[in-house]
Amino acid sequence: MSARDRIIVIGAGSTGSSVAYNLKRATHSEVVLIDKGGVASGMTSFSTAIVRTHYSNEVVAKMAFESRKFFEANRETLRFYKTGMVTVVPSALRKRMEDNVDMLRRLGIREEILEVEEASKMFPWLNFDADEGVSYEPDSGYADPVSTANFFARKAMDLGVKFLREEVHRIENTQGQAKIVLRNGKEISGASVILCTNIWTNKLLSQSGFAKGDLLPLKVSPHPVVIYKRPNGIAGLRPVVNDLANRDYYKPEGESLLLGGNLRSELDEADMDPDKPPPQVPFNYIADYSQRISNRIPAMGNAGFHSAYYGMYDNTPDLHPIIDSLASLGLPNFYCCVGLSGHGFKLAPSLGEIVSHLVTGEEDPALEYFRLSRFKEGKSIFKGYEGIGTVG
Repeated sequence: MSARDRIIVIGAGSTGSSVAYNLKRATHSEVVLIDKGGVASGMTSFSTAIVRTHYSNEVVAKMAFESRKFFEANRETLRFYKTGMVTVVPSALRKRMEDNVDMLRRLGIREEILEVEEASKMFPWLNFDADEGVSYEPDSGYADPVSTANFFARKAMDLGVKFLREEVHRIENTQGQAKIVLRNGKEISGASVILCTNIWTNKLLSQSGFAKGDLLPLKVSPHPVVIYKRPNGIAGLRPVVNDLANRDYYKPEGESLLLGGNLRSELDEADMDPDKPPPQVPFNYIADYSQRISNRIPAMGNAGFHSAYYGMYDNTPDLHPIIDSLASLGLPNFYCCVGLSGHGFKLAPSLGEIVSHLVTGEEDPALEYFRLSRFKEGKSIFKGYEGIGTVG
């Protein structure tokens, strides 16, 4: 097949692999998936992999709903565990939560508001304040991020997608054709190139000659995750806790571990070199986080510390993806699905379909929301929980 019929996808995380799979299903083009480290070798492997539907934006909630159904339909291969998820908000956000749950229920998502007394009986291991708002979505849970990316990649390759383990050093638009230049100097041309390059997007654009002022509105922000060994009293399958009151989340994993992450929007303001993450999570952060989690889950006061690490988010100003053509940057044959802002894994099945629609010219109402120009137009995507990151 000639370069005129080739589509190149850069980045083989859960999103890029989903994009390659969906494009191959939708077209007769040759599709090439490229990643320097292999499938799921980037930020996908650091994902806490929560699969939830509690979003405050209807467009994203629909995407999450469709994606969750995909995880459930392939639960064994993707190692999806339906644990349910409890969301807790402070009293000031109770009305916001109630309106949000009404919206989710209209979409067909199972979620209910619980009175604190009822929630305490259902989840006696959790501590609630009397004036907090509580909701419960029974169908959410978590999956395995590496298994998910490999699932999409295998499905894609079964359909004929070619995988190259190479590093893309530069991208170019030459004589109306998209071209990538590998680190080894080899050039590959195609009709289209899709950047699913996560935290490395602007680094690739910089290497391709773009000035700082012409880069995408992305920040590379480190988010710490603390892993604990749960005490026996709260071992086993437990719901994920979306603690918006403390701006934290807690993900019990397997029989004995718990991963604790942070939803504080101030973390999203950091901007770092993607290849120079912080060396380690500070002890003071771990101590403070351990105190907060013990307040919500008293038994965690007896938990054992396991480890801690940083996951890196590619954040946009409104914490929602950019899914668009890069023609405004002088790259008319290039597209991107970046700025996933911590949502990417759970939305990967839907993101792959939306990008496929973008490249093939099929109508998709979601594309209007995720266009790059929204930031200059002052039309950022609605978020119902201001000050809380990644909840949308």
